[in-house]
Amino acid sequence: MNKASWFLLCSIGVTLITASGYAQEQKVGIGDFGFSFAPKILKEGSITDLGFSLKYTERLSGAIHFRYTAIAKNEELFGVADSLNAVNNHIFETFFLPIQYGLLATEKYTLYLGGGAYYEYDALTEKGFFNMPALEQLGKERVNAYTNDFSMHVFGPLIEGSFTYAVARFALTLTGGIVPVFLLGSSQKVGIVPLLDPGYADYAQTTGGSPYFYVHLDCALLKYFNVAVLYDFVHLSYKTINFDEQLACYTPEQETRSQFLKIEASALLPLGGGMSFQIGYGYTFDWTQFDDTSPFMSNRQYMILTVKKTRN
Repeated sequence: MNKASWFLLCSIGVTLITASGYAQEQKVGIGDFGFSFAPKILKEGSITDLGFSLKYTERLSGAIHFRYTAIAKNEELFGVADSLNAVNNHIFETFFLPIQYGLLATEKYTLYLGGGAYYEYDALTEKGFFNMPALEQLGKERVNAYTNDFSMHVFGPLIEGSFTYAVARFALTLTGGIVPVFLLGSSQKVGIVPLLDPGYADYAQTTGGSPYFYVHLDCALLKYFNVAVLYDFVHLSYKTINFDEQLACYTPEQETRSQFLKIEASALLPLGGGMSFQIGYGYTFDWTQFDDTSPFMSNRQYMILTVKKTRN
């Protein structure tokens, strides 16, 4: 195994950061108060969106959206066939928009612009083992236990706009948001036993990043079908834990670009009162690139089960 592959193994799990915006709003209105709930079932976890909104005046309103993502899976460490890594990742996001101003409001068209703040907490835990015969050439044990504990906080200003066009049998909503700059704080502890002495390395940092943005397109067709396309992008630059040839820990700067494309299709079953039960299927394409290396690509599918407010 070459040196570059060994360095990559030691930093597995360090640089994987999942960022995604909230799903299209599926709202139940009660007077001037709105509530939304949209769970998604993944093969290896779940995504739950929860939102509240309040209309202050005819043109002024506010909203807060929460997203919780839970992922649990077993996989191999990258580039090591004889290995096992158990991954648990929990992500909690808040999109706080206390001010949303309606620039346009007609029977067919609505347009609003809002401002507020974005917050994310990401907790990643990995544990497992790997068997690397090449380590015996260095006088080391070939079988090692591996752990990685990583947590991250992200906070920054949020600007969001949305445009809706709706007629009797067709409705289209385009939503876009951006966090132009954000503050990032993270901590990490990597353990490799018995390879490392004293068995682990840890590091904490506070830095910044820019930008994070998302664009969501949602379309209801003939009152009975719904399609959606969601795209998210985040750019980060931060330090990671790595090891030199003598297994001494150092923290190089790393640039990360992550992109997420989600495609959804679902059926709308009318419940009356302008409400529909939504059941459907979604597919996610993920690209994560570290520095100038080739991007890591993955995908997952999920089921959509929720209640959606539709046009009467």
